[in-house]
Amino acid sequence: MELREINTFLVAAEKMNFSKAAKQLGYTQAAVTIQIKQLEKDLGVLLFDRIGKSVYLTNSGEKFLTYAQKILFYTEEAKAGLKNEKLYSGVIRIGTSESILSTSFSRIIKEFHHIHPNMHICIKTGTRDFIFNLMIHNELDLAYSIDQNIIDHEWIGKIIQKDKVYFVASTKNYLTQKKEVSIEEILEQELIMTECNSGYSYELSQQLAQNGLYFHPYLEIGNTDLIRSFIMENRGVSYLPFFIIEKEIKNGTIAPIRIPEFEVSVYRQLFWHKNKYITKPMNDFLKLIKNMK
Repeated sequence: MELREINTFLVAAEKMNFSKAAKQLGYTQAAVTIQIKQLEKDLGVLLFDRIGKSVYLTNSGEKFLTYAQKILFYTEEAKAGLKNEKLYSGVIRIGTSESILSTSFSRIIKEFHHIHPNMHICIKTGTRDFIFNLMIHNELDLAYSIDQNIIDHEWIGKIIQKDKVYFVASTKNYLTQKKEVSIEEILEQELIMTECNSGYSYELSQQLAQNGLYFHPYLEIGNTDLIRSFIMENRGVSYLPFFIIEKEIKNGTIAPIRIPEFEVSVYRQLFWHKNKYITKPMNDFLKLIKNMK
């Protein structure tokens, strides 16, 4: 069993197509087939079912996938321990939402660049559906989302933090001074929302609809920096996760308007495809996000 055969197996498992795997690896399709057959011979099991032009992992293939990822990960980690870690180069592709990007994400980028100065960092923002579509087509390595707890057998997900989402307004807004506020009073305000068809705004719309209620924001924008600015200027009411407005709540410029029955729990989560090989730089990026509070 050779490392190149294991690497070929991982790429073939990700592409589910020997021809596409060969193209990515710079091999002929015949070379890929030979390497996979040799690996199957060494292991004594069938790793792929060949159906037409596509291939599918067998039960043994699914089991070996985990071992193969660990073998290459620890091999790369061992090499890194013997070399200067700053020699890593290439690209790491991250997908996220503007809500997350406009918080403390810049610190993550700064620290990652310090660890891997030769790595090119590519970040794409968009809705959950947009980001996951890029992941499906292998155009992103990792996704960092804030949404309901997403469980899907195609993805490996790690929950970083659970947050509550509140209606919020400037401390100058009369609603923040009231002991009790009804949802009807909130909906009469000038509302500023993030993308209404995704994430926590969508969850709120579903809860409201169950009660025969609807919101009609005068401004819909993904940039939470701008939303915070508008709120502090007392130019409307918004609906945001606690971590986004935590600093403003502490310094007394923004206050939550508590309506418990319309407070949604959301999760900051990291995702990658189950067949994705996690490189050392990718693992370092994961660690930085996990340690971010």
